[in-house]
Amino acid sequence: MAQTPIPQSSAAGCLFRLFWMGIGNIILFFCLTYIFHNRVHGLTLVDLGYWLTVVAMVTVRWVDIRSYHGDTVTGEQATLSHWRRYAVLLVVGALIVWIIIHLLAWTGIM
Repeated sequence: MAQTPIPQSSAAGCLFRLFWMGIGNIILFFCLTYIFHNRVHGLTLVDLGYWLTVVAMVTVRWVDIRSYHGDTVTGEQATLSHWRRYAVLLVVGALIVWIIIHLLAWTGIM
């Protein structure tokens, strides 16, 4: 019986997927937590780090798809259409959550 070879991912491709699926989200969570718990008013380096992480996640996802034949979370082959949807949802979602956290920190609610 002939077996179909299983495609192997490169180490860089795995690291890219690990970043946009997990590490980037963890960084965003810690930035938002810091802003909220320290009642940060105005823009700080934490905000810069937050938005640089969002940009990095979108960029890394694009490189993953273009150079490493990245998969979706469900395991199917990702396309640039997947990337566009990911980029829009991430940026819009990150903006909404960032505004809410800043409003909560500013008003002192919670």
